[in-house]
Amino acid sequence: MELDYKTQWGSTEKVTIDINSYLNNGCLYIGLVSHEEGYPEPFGDLTVNLDGQVPDYCAYVDLNNMPELEKFIEENHMGEFSGLVKQSGFSQYPLYMFDAEKLRELCPEGMKMYEDSIGVKKTPEVKEKVR
Repeated sequence: MELDYKTQWGSTEKVTIDINSYLNNGCLYIGLVSHEEGYPEPFGDLTVNLDGQVPDYCAYVDLNNMPELEKFIEENHMGEFSGLVKQSGFSQYPLYMFDAEKLRELCPEGMKMYEDSIGVKKTPEVKEKVR
């Protein structure tokens, strides 16, 4: 599913979401992928890998390189700010709690891999039979 990403320079890019986990700590990775030339090309990293663990479905957002990411997350109902911020070097990174259902909608394969890596097994809904 393509989303509109409004850059700090006033242009709008069509992007898709790529979800995985960081190898060193298993934390949630979210990337943005452009398809402008007809093939996938990395556009930017929505999340940043900082020291330590964070709760499942949470990640620090890379406002240092892409300051408009908070607005992008809010406009696309992807998650909400947790109120926590982590300092790294001269930059501060807000911790966001991402909406698992929305991420599954945007990148089902990536979310399956991430959830498998954190031990979440999504069971299919069982609907009651009507007699």
